[in-house]
Amino acid sequence: MTTVVGTDKGTDVKRILVVEDERIIAINICSTLKQYGYNAIYVSDANEAIEHIENEHFDLVLMDIMINGPMDGIEIAAIIKKTKEIPVIYLTAYSDEATINRAKATEPFGYLIKPFNSRDLYISVEMAIYKSQVQKHIRNVESRLAENQKWETIALVASGISHEINNPLTSIINLADLISLEAKKLGNPSLGEKASKIAEESERIAKIIKNLVSYSQSTSSQWNYSNLGTILNDTRSFLHQYFLKEGIQCEIELGDVPLAYCQPQKIKQVLLNLMQDARVRVNTREDTIGRKITITLKQIEEDGSSHILVQIKDNGEEDLMKGISQMNSLEVTKSIVIEHKGKMYRDEESSSWFFTLPIIKPL
Repeated sequence: MTTVVGTDKGTDVKRILVVEDERIIAINICSTLKQYGYNAIYVSDANEAIEHIENEHFDLVLMDIMINGPMDGIEIAAIIKKTKEIPVIYLTAYSDEATINRAKATEPFGYLIKPFNSRDLYISVEMAIYKSQVQKHIRNVESRLAENQKWETIALVASGISHEINNPLTSIINLADLISLEAKKLGNPSLGEKASKIAEESERIAKIIKNLVSYSQSTSSQWNYSNLGTILNDTRSFLHQYFLKEGIQCEIELGDVPLAYCQPQKIKQVLLNLMQDARVRVNTREDTIGRKITITLKQIEEDGSSHILVQIKDNGEEDLMKGISQMNSLEVTKSIVIEHKGKMYRDEESSSWFFTLPIIKPL
């Protein structure tokens, strides 16, 4: 049985799931939580608890350890820990060492021994929600710092590669030119062809290094108004050698859109991750002919406001072993889009990634 006590009156109302098989106790807990401004739902068995946790959003779970069903509260809390970022407070009449040790393994945010008063309940709930929010904030900050450090490292490595490789590469190109001239004097076309091939491959390496340095040199996290068309073309250029080698045709269709207020390097990362995923998908095609990625940039109206829409369409299939849906990069990509107040989603019917950025006019 599921019962709701209190209703949401605003988006800031915290939702709490109470898992308690004693109906009177559950109603009293929910009523107390309502008095303190929370919205509470209670369920009475393990199966109901799992169903609600999987399908709804909660800011906290108050979990009785001994409940009806195939699992006890500690086993349910272990599932929550693996699949959701929801803090759990145990409610129990048991304080024996064995039970406490089992409970500790799930890293709960509190442990209330029955009977407890309303003040103890309120303090435990407030502290658990606050601690959970702080931990999420710390993880977000750490993730952003890690991304900034990664781009700084890429820029340093790229500069080092450029310095160390370009000098000997220039010598190789010059030597290839000298060999080509000598081949002409000797009337040796075979040697001339080989010299030309050496020069051609060396120029290709030089272009790869140049693209790498150009792509990674902007590591600033400052916000500014940027041309998404330019960022798109830069990202395609960065991947051009891969597309060429793999027979992938990558087209960009640019609509008339205003400048986007964003962190350019992070938007580059979003585009790079999604284009890399499209590249993986089209490479699932057995035939190399016909591999295609189309990127469309246009302005749309949504929910009464203007947005820039980027669609990255491929004609391949998901590689379950390598696809972005199996990689941490998807979470990073989503977090960047959300940070920019945008949306990102995958539409399998059109085989496309979509993400939007709001149009913010300069003051």
